[in-house]
Amino acid sequence: MFHDKHKNLIITADDFGKSELANLSILKLAKLGKIDRVSVMTDGIFAPGEIEELAATGVKLDIHFELAWQKKRRSKVKDNTARQGIVFLANHFRASQRKKIFEDWKKQIENFREIIGRNPDGINSHEYVHLFPPYFRIALGLATEFNIPYIRFGARGFRGKRNLAHLVLNNLRCWDKKYFLASKLESSDFFASLDWIEDINKFQKNIPEGKTEIACHPEREDEFEIIEKYF
Repeated sequence: MFHDKHKNLIITADDFGKSELANLSILKLAKLGKIDRVSVMTDGIFAPGEIEELAATGVKLDIHFELAWQKKRRSKVKDNTARQGIVFLANHFRASQRKKIFEDWKKQIENFREIIGRNPDGINSHEYVHLFPPYFRIALGLATEFNIPYIRFGARGFRGKRNLAHLVLNNLRCWDKKYFLASKLESSDFFASLDWIEDINKFQKNIPEGKTEIACHPEREDEFEIIEKYF
């Protein structure tokens, strides 16, 4: 029964390209068959042969959109949620962003095609900024333009601890829902970040019907160990 429930999970490792540690940790889990999807930062750091090794594991390769200011904060393994929100809003209102973000994210897809040799299998973003409604519509438009079938969303809701990040992102998801439904894109039924899950054993016993995507950051030692042990 437990293994049947595991068929309902999509384990996604974020931040491939963020650092040497992130890449090595993700590659190890991919080779062990512990993850299903990997999010690639196209303006990232890649050692010779790493992309080929990752592709050879057969995992789905998604594009991990970044905003320009986020690149300056890559060194942070884990950021404060309230601080993230303040920095996000300060940068959003500093200048008209939509056209710039469209052009930047389109360029990131073009970079992905050069690095990987094909279009991404899906779309998500660093710190989930693609869920911000104006940016979500940009992501949907690019998914249509480049025939990308999947976007991180959680069509039926979020799972896990209702902390500040969960609350804010779930509200954004509700605002986005009509655009998601109109897009006809694929997504998981539910979504959770691994750091929203307080008791992994309890979570695994209550996996709902349908698909649940769990995003993890394997450069964090605790998250690497959880994925390696429990999945």
